[in-house]
Amino acid sequence: MSRTKLGWLGALICAVALGAPGLPVLARGKPTPSPSPTVAPVADPAITKLARQQFLAWQIGAIDKSLYNPELVVKMTDAKVADVSRHIAPVGALESTTYIGPFTGADLPAGARGYIYEMICSDGKLYEWLIVDAQGKIASIFFRDTLTTENVTAPAPTPT
Repeated sequence: MSRTKLGWLGALICAVALGAPGLPVLARGKPTPSPSPTVAPVADPAITKLARQQFLAWQIGAIDKSLYNPELVVKMTDAKVADVSRHIAPVGALESTTYIGPFTGADLPAGARGYIYEMICSDGKLYEWLIVDAQGKIASIFFRDTLTTENVTAPAPTPT
């Protein structure tokens, strides 16, 4: 390369680096911002323990009805308990429980709180919805194999 070509190339590199007017500037883009981390919901250890105990109780069909709201106990026939047990027992032994988060809805009794848990078992997983009333009694419990926005809104307070 001749001196003229090298001089011209060097001048161009310096002009671009220094941002000379009339020449395109090679700008550095800003890095894409990372999404803000979301805070995982914090589980109440007593409710988590209750959710695990009740999942296991429903799996074997041995429910302690004293833990339930009297209005719900009336609906908890032996046939209903056996039916629920028959549907959730096949997922196998409970291996872990994950708190998904709270839920609310117009159907919840005054002062009640709703909780959703994922129950990971040896042969599958289920989601447990648990509503605890203001007196600490279970006002509703039910299990589903999927978690969608359609069934997270306001569940009816009956076991299914």
